[in-house]
Amino acid sequence: MSRREVVFVVEDNHGGCAHACSVDDICNLLANIPTFDWQGLTIFVLRQPTEKQRNFRPAWGRLFYEADLGSLSGEAILRGPAIMLEAIDFETKLVWPKSLDSFDRVELDRLREDGHQIVRDGRSHVLSVSSESVRTTQLYRTFFHEIGHWVDFCEKVKKPTDDGRDFVERSKAYFSRPIGEREAFAHRYAEDTRARLHRFGIIPFAPL
Repeated sequence: MSRREVVFVVEDNHGGCAHACSVDDICNLLANIPTFDWQGLTIFVLRQPTEKQRNFRPAWGRLFYEADLGSLSGEAILRGPAIMLEAIDFETKLVWPKSLDSFDRVELDRLREDGHQIVRDGRSHVLSVSSESVRTTQLYRTFFHEIGHWVDFCEKVKKPTDDGRDFVERSKAYFSRPIGEREAFAHRYAEDTRARLHRFGIIPFAPL
């Protein structure tokens, strides 16, 4: 098995948040995902979101196509594409609107399958989370989903082509695609990877 050097950043927690996944958990997944799929991805962050981000833009995780980390005197210590998994307050309630489009309904079903408790409360769907359900979502869905975005980006932007467009032009074309199209690709990649690793007994696995 070939070795690849990567960097992990684990941010300190505050505001009642904690990391549901560990560095060893992520390493175990990377060891079982084709290395070609995450070629060029060398930074993985267990991130502590700000209070504003938790309140107005919560997320299980994110892919940054070009991240600047650890600013020192105005200069980044680390720079490059990065996958980040967010710390979560396991006591918080996540509120979804009562009216959901088809995409959100499917996503709510996925979250229920992951073990989150979901109840209908008047005009909202209220999600109660736990460290176990968050770990399941982040490791077996979010992480694969963000790798899927990276695979899509590499195939359409980073690979050399003979179409006469340079990197900047291909990047603009990539990000001008409908969000739903990009999300559909990442979801397919995540579901295919999840199904394959489950079939071979690699996931789920106990916290490492």
